[in-house]
Amino acid sequence: MFPRIVRCANITQGRRLKSKSLLDINDNLFSIRNTIKSVPQIFHDMRNLKPYEDVPGPKPLPLLGNTLRFIPGIGQLSEFADVRVYRILNKQYGNIFKIAGIPGRADIVVLFDPDDIEKVFRNEGPWPFREFGKSIEHYRFTRIRRYKLPLQKYLGEEWHNFRTKVNQIMMQPRTTELYVGTIDAVVSDFIHRIKVLRGDKEEMPADFKNEIQKWALESIVYIALDTRLGCLKSDLDSNSEPQKLINAVHVQFDSLSKMETGLPIWKLFSIPTWRAYVKSADYFVQVSLKYVNEAMKRIESLPDNPNRELTILEKILRRDPDPKTGVVMALEMMVAGVDTTSYSAISALFHLAKNPVKQQTSFEEIKNYLPNKEQPITSEVGLLNELKYLKACIKESMRIIPTVFGNHRKLVKDMELGGYQIPKGTDILIPSQYLSNEERYLQYADKFIPERWIKDGPYSNTKVHPFVMLSFGFGPRMCIGRRFAELEIHTLVAKVIRNFKISYNYGDIKIKPKMLNTPVSPLKFKMENREL
Repeated sequence: MFPRIVRCANITQGRRLKSKSLLDINDNLFSIRNTIKSVPQIFHDMRNLKPYEDVPGPKPLPLLGNTLRFIPGIGQLSEFADVRVYRILNKQYGNIFKIAGIPGRADIVVLFDPDDIEKVFRNEGPWPFREFGKSIEHYRFTRIRRYKLPLQKYLGEEWHNFRTKVNQIMMQPRTTELYVGTIDAVVSDFIHRIKVLRGDKEEMPADFKNEIQKWALESIVYIALDTRLGCLKSDLDSNSEPQKLINAVHVQFDSLSKMETGLPIWKLFSIPTWRAYVKSADYFVQVSLKYVNEAMKRIESLPDNPNRELTILEKILRRDPDPKTGVVMALEMMVAGVDTTSYSAISALFHLAKNPVKQQTSFEEIKNYLPNKEQPITSEVGLLNELKYLKACIKESMRIIPTVFGNHRKLVKDMELGGYQIPKGTDILIPSQYLSNEERYLQYADKFIPERWIKDGPYSNTKVHPFVMLSFGFGPRMCIGRRFAELEIHTLVAKVIRNFKISYNYGDIKIKPKMLNTPVSPLKFKMENREL
C-alpha cells in the first residue's frame, strides 16, 4: 500500500500530470486522500488479528513434540494423506490448524477454507516456494552429482529460469497436438493387449494395474524421448528393462512416503528405506540417461527439414543448447508420468464401470465421432476437444479419487489466514481431496455426477469454488505435463469405452493413501466386446 501512496505523491509534487482538466486533477487528489485515509484502517485490522501462536492444533509433548502422532498404529496423524483424518481434524480445530513441534521439520498450517486457499495461491508471486521432499533433495546433492547433471533446486529464480525454458514448449496446445496420433498408436497396442489378457470370464488379471502402468511408461517415453520401449509386448518378462523401470518408480514413491512423513533419521543413518530409494533412483537415472543420449544422437543425425514439426526434446535443445536441460526435463517427465497418469486412468475406468448409465452416455458420444471402433484418433479430427461428456467423467473421477491428496506451499510473505497472522516462510498444506469430497463445498459430493462440470447442463447452476478442486495445481507451479497427461488419459478411456463395455464386480476399489493415492485392489475389470 505504501508504494502506491509514494507514487501518487510523486505525481502531484514533481511529475507532470497527463490529465489537463481540473476534474482530472481533483480525481487524482481524491484518490490520494482515499488511499491515505485507508492506511490507519489497514493497521487497525492487522492489530485485530490473532497471533500465530494462537492457531489451534494438537499440542506438542515435552521433548517429543508431535512426533508420536505420526507413528503408525499409535498416532492420529500416521495416515497423514487419509481423508478421514482431515474430517476429524477439521471438526476438532475448525478451518485452520497447525502441527508444531516436529523435530527436524518446520510447522505445518493446514487450511480448509477455499477463500484462504485462493489467497495463498494468488499471492505466491512469480517464484512460488514449494519445498521439495527433503529426502529427494538429499539424494540429489549426495548421489546425482555422479551423473554430472544440474542440481535443480525447485525454488527461486533458478527454478523460474529452468521453467521458462520449457514452459512455452510444454504448455502449447500445438505441441500437444503433435503427439495425438502417436499416443493413439500406443493405446491401440494396449487395446490389443486387453484382448490377449482376457480370461474365460472376460476379466482382466488381478495385476492389471501393472499393464496400465506399462501403457503409461510407453506413452511418456514416446513423448519425452521420441522412442518406443516396447512395454506392451506380450513376451515382456519380469526382469525386462521396462518392468524394472516401473518397479523403480514404485519403490521411489513408497520410500518417499515413509521418509517424508516420519522422523528424518535417514539424514543420520543409512536405513533400509533410504537404501531402497537410492538403489531404485540410481537405476532409473542410469537407464533414462541411456535413452536420452540415444535420442540426442538420433536428433543430431537427422537431415535438416524446415517443414518438419520439431519434437519436445528437439525444441528444448534448440531453445537451450546445453543438453542437460533436455536431460533433466526428460527424467522428470518419466519419473512423474507413470504412476500419476496410470492411477488417474484407473480411477476413470472404475467410476465408469460402476456407473453403467454414465458409461453408456459416454459411449454414445464417442461413437458419434468414432463410428468405426478401429478408427484412429488424429489431431485433424479434433476428437478429444469434442468429447465433453467423457472429459466431464474423467474430471469427476479425479475429484473423487485424485492422484494426490493435496497441495503444498510455503508463504512468500506475511498473510492473514483464518483470522490469524501467519508469518512468511510458514508451510501451508491444502488437503484438496478432502475438500472436493465435502458436501458443504460440493452438492451431492458422494455421488458420481459428471454433469456438474458441463456448461448449461442440469447441474450447471450449482457453483463449485474453483479452489476446492486442484487436480493439477495452480499458478506458475501448475503441473507442467498437464496437457500431455490429459491427452494420454482421454485417449485411453475413449478407446477402451469405444471397444469394450466395462464392469467391475468386486465392490469398491481400495485406495492406500501414500505419497500418491495407490489402488491396491485386484483390478479385475470385465471387458466385453462392443459389436458396433
